Amino acid sequence: MASQTVPEPRTHNDYHVGWVCALPTEQTAAIATLDQRHENLPKSPNDNNTYTLGSIGKHSVVIACLPKGKIGTISAATVATNMISTFQGIKFCLMVGIGGGIPPKVRLGDVVVSTPVGALPGVVQYDLGKAHHGAKFERTGALNSPPNYLLAALTMVESEHELTGSRIPGYLKELEQKWPGLAPKYLKSNSLKDQLFKPDYFHINNSGIDGTGILTDDQEAEGSEEEDNCRFCDTSQTVKRNPREMRVHYGLIASGNKVIKDSILREKLNRDLGGQVLCVEMEAAGLAHNFSCITIRGICDYADSHKNNAWQAHAAVVAAAFAKELLDQVQASDVGREPTAKEILSQLHSTVLQSETNIGEVKRKMDRKEDIEILEWLTPINYGPQQSDNFSQRQEGTGEWLLSSKEFQEWIETGQTLFCPGVPGAGKTILTSIVINELTTRFGHNDTVGIAYIYGNFRRHDEQKLDRLLNGLLKQLVQGQSSMPASVKSLYNKHNVNKTRASVEEVSTTIQSIAGLYSRIYIIVDALDELKAIDGCRNRFLEEIFKLQAQCSAKFFATSRFIPGITEMFEGGTTIKIRAHDEDVRSFLDSKISQSGQLLQTHREMIKTEIAKAVDGMFLLAQLHFQSVSTKKTLKKIKHALNNLSSGPKAYDIAYKKAMERIGGQDQDSKELATQVLSWITCAKRVFTTLELQHALAVEERDVELNKENLPQIDDMVSVCSGLVTVDVKSGIIRLVHYTTQEYLDRTRDEWFPIAESEITMACITYLSFDVFKAGFCRSAEEYTDRLTWNPFYDYAYRNWGHHALMASMDGDQVIIDFLESPAKLSASVQAIMLSEPNESGHIADISHMATEVLTAAYFGLTYMISKWAIQAL
Repeated sequence: MASQTVPEPRTHNDYHVGWVCALPTEQTAAIATLDQRHENLPKSPNDNNTYTLGSIGKHSVVIACLPKGKIGTISAATVATNMISTFQGIKFCLMVGIGGGIPPKVRLGDVVVSTPVGALPGVVQYDLGKAHHGAKFERTGALNSPPNYLLAALTMVESEHELTGSRIPGYLKELEQKWPGLAPKYLKSNSLKDQLFKPDYFHINNSGIDGTGILTDDQEAEGSEEEDNCRFCDTSQTVKRNPREMRVHYGLIASGNKVIKDSILREKLNRDLGGQVLCVEMEAAGLAHNFSCITIRGICDYADSHKNNAWQAHAAVVAAAFAKELLDQVQASDVGREPTAKEILSQLHSTVLQSETNIGEVKRKMDRKEDIEILEWLTPINYGPQQSDNFSQRQEGTGEWLLSSKEFQEWIETGQTLFCPGVPGAGKTILTSIVINELTTRFGHNDTVGIAYIYGNFRRHDEQKLDRLLNGLLKQLVQGQSSMPASVKSLYNKHNVNKTRASVEEVSTTIQSIAGLYSRIYIIVDALDELKAIDGCRNRFLEEIFKLQAQCSAKFFATSRFIPGITEMFEGGTTIKIRAHDEDVRSFLDSKISQSGQLLQTHREMIKTEIAKAVDGMFLLAQLHFQSVSTKKTLKKIKHALNNLSSGPKAYDIAYKKAMERIGGQDQDSKELATQVLSWITCAKRVFTTLELQHALAVEERDVELNKENLPQIDDMVSVCSGLVTVDVKSGIIRLVHYTTQEYLDRTRDEWFPIAESEITMACITYLSFDVFKAGFCRSAEEYTDRLTWNPFYDYAYRNWGHHALMASMDGDQVIIDFLESPAKLSASVQAIMLSEPNESGHIADISHMATEVLTAAYFGLTYMISKWAIQAL
């Protein structure tokens, strides 16, 4: 029979009930129960769901099914999230389908509805918890209770059942008339046998082998079970029961990411939850974490080794029929007063999904001074701002291919290592930020799951030595606890007395101790190739991670370029090669074009197609190519630029050269500013904050103080650089857009910035010679701190002027001699170099006596100056 279609126009916001299924059989049953079916509406290009629209009574309903073969809590959450993003008027979701029953109360063909039991909500995630000493496991995966107006409707349904009986049989008769082709498969027949075997009797298949199954992989989907229906099992091992009619049960549903087909495990799980479990299934936890939701399950098996598909279709249709009966009792006026699921999720995100590890979140709050001091003692480095900046740069909807991949879904639940190598500029760092956001979205409010991450950066080798990397992981894992763990306090107290640092071995042991406080640990490291390889730092860091995995089953996600020494260490593990996907590139370009002028918007498809063809998996190349095309003012010039897009191995070099040529074609002031910005960032010994670089660029020869009227504007510093420079807003760092940009400018430095090192040296010395430093060394920690605060470029200038002088071959120049022979200026510089702990005021006076020319020259390796003074001393 043809489906009924209502042709009148509707909008996405007219739909307020979401209906999620896991299997095609469940989706068929759901569609069959609709009173009317509506025409489809357009959806976002980033929404991979397929929807069926319709109505039941006064409620407009959106039905979506998980992708074929993709089951479990993650897939369910992804489908529901996409659904409420496209249909933003949805108020609540129903998770309707099949499940495994817990005997003896529940039988095949019954319906189980999730409702709170005592202190437990309707759905409990049985595979989340906290490990305790002695192999004890405290299950903590209790999820959100259904909203009160849905529970009130359930109460009315229950009363109506007692008064007049269930409407489910009537709905099934309607289905038979409306969809006669479904009746043989979906309606109950004599071929369906309800056999409950004793818990200690396991399934026998046609080869005589028992079919015991313990938490098998979540690959199982419709059609994967053998259809022998226990023909070879001994029926004398069944439990004798009197026949009865179908019943509806209200209570606890246990949800997890594994198919349970083991009666012994089933019974243990039920005992662990107080004997209250009625049903086990695999998707409800994905919705109940974040959405207003009720789960309805038709019982198709007993979660034992005798599990098969015989009852699936009938169980799916009785669950769908009950869902229809429930909706008939839900008052439209009650629903109208409720916030939408998107609003609820938005409120949750604003509370939980904060990339910075700060003290704003209640359970993570560490407001005692001692705790803050311990965390800062571990490391002052905080990767949270960098995560925020990286994630903010992603184009919404991109990266879904990775999150929905089989390899990622297996890693997030059962895997140990996921290695994601890729070519330069493929988008590895942004994808890493998407992975971190996915983990914090899913587990950020769960204190039994630990998450720690590191962004490798070639500019931060001093910050990313082995001990500091491990301290960074330890700090983040500690921040996931509601109070400071005793093992960390003990480590701090041991070293704080003598102002020493913990050894790598001590930190590693402490990490293992903290890991034991979690049920699972996720460690994410981006850009392994940018970690320091000298002295074996990178390899030793990986060894420590692998050791932690072996001892604590930590889950490790890492990205890197294709470097043999790194990829060899991940051989045998799960690998996904990272490259820019065409749909992600086109989505990125679509957004950029939408922010551009009419000319680019008119020729949108041509621009997207040509750039997407040229990038060959390199996301950064799309950004550089668009930057080149976006400056063109006529269609002819746009086409010429598109026809000359670089591709292949030399693509980056060609694109960067064109960008530098565009910079050279600007007006003189813009060209000079761009050259200054790029030369300083390229030659810098560490990253700059925007304020530091502003002060550096404002310095002019023979200045005795900073002229603040000479400070360049940040927007100008970025805009004149033709897309090669970006600012990380949260961290305030101004940097080159990518590592490959640095590599290109390093190789071609003599062409673009031939005298950069000497200019930087002069700016540093001029700054350190300002009148403000004539007083020499500071006599208190407070004075020294004020000096750093009010002179932003001071820290970089005193630490690095000599390194730049050496690179510029200025060792022995008169300007260097004059500076070194100025006692006050030199003492201010030496004090800053030597004073590693500014809060230790006792060192202030001692350091000042070491302010000598020889000490400074030796520190920077100025051998000419040392030899000169040595000869003079003879």
